[in-house]
Amino acid sequence: MKHPKVFLLIIFLITVFVSGTLYAKDSDFYLKKVWESGKVFKTPESVWYDKKTDALYISNINGSPSKKDNNGFISKVSTQGKIIKLKWATGLSSPKGLCTYKNRLYVTDVDRIAEIDLNSGKIIKFYKVEDAIFLNDIAADSSGTLYFSDTSGKNSAVYRLKDGKIEKWLDKSMVKNPNGLYSTKSVLYVGSSGEKKIKIFDIKTKKVLGEVYVGTGIDGLIPFKNFGFITSNWAGKTLFVSTKGKITVLLDTTKEKINSADLGFVYSKNLLIIPTFYDNRIIAYKVLPR
Repeated sequence: MKHPKVFLLIIFLITVFVSGTLYAKDSDFYLKKVWESGKVFKTPESVWYDKKTDALYISNINGSPSKKDNNGFISKVSTQGKIIKLKWATGLSSPKGLCTYKNRLYVTDVDRIAEIDLNSGKIIKFYKVEDAIFLNDIAADSSGTLYFSDTSGKNSAVYRLKDGKIEKWLDKSMVKNPNGLYSTKSVLYVGSSGEKKIKIFDIKTKKVLGEVYVGTGIDGLIPFKNFGFITSNWAGKTLFVSTKGKITVLLDTTKEKINSADLGFVYSKNLLIIPTFYDNRIIAYKVLPR
């Protein structure tokens, strides 16, 4: 394993803090299963928890991950695993990454971004993304600026939607097969899967402030308190990456062929939600100190 840049710890602690108390030593955590759904979903790719509605939203590809077939939909589920509405929002093709800002849910959908009303589940509009091939994760900062990744090798980019305008913000010279994203007002964290790294970009300058070598592709990218990140690699591993760059395997279901796609997290409950993709379930785990 390569050594991470030592200043990752400083950058992380300056830019990321989520309220809540959990006393534990660095990376000293484990997962305890709380509940799991039945196999009722259709290729669930991403889970997003919205605090305002106190609900989980799950993107269902329901077919090929890159096909424009209009089969995709979003499910709404309680934090206890009860399905509120399986097909809460429809009219999508291959929905993946999710995030909310104010009263809107934003979804990546192959080569466009869907904006959905959180009250009704109705699609308000689509934002077409020129040159996009395989849009994947999406993140919003505190002002509502959206960042979204195109994981395709041909394009390999991170886009930005700000003030109604879309621009290619990072290109393949800066990231390779980007997937998982997390944004603050000043910093964007990118899971550069082709490089097997989490890279940290300054929002104003696009300068790389730091990076940490994870050693796998990076699908889910969840900041965990002020201890580090919980990540997933789709094939089935769920990892904890500490602020010092230490990697701990929290869960490995690769042998069982159960995927670990774009993770969701309920901070008030320390509850990690894993969408299992081809296994068609979502599974909830409590993140606990040893």
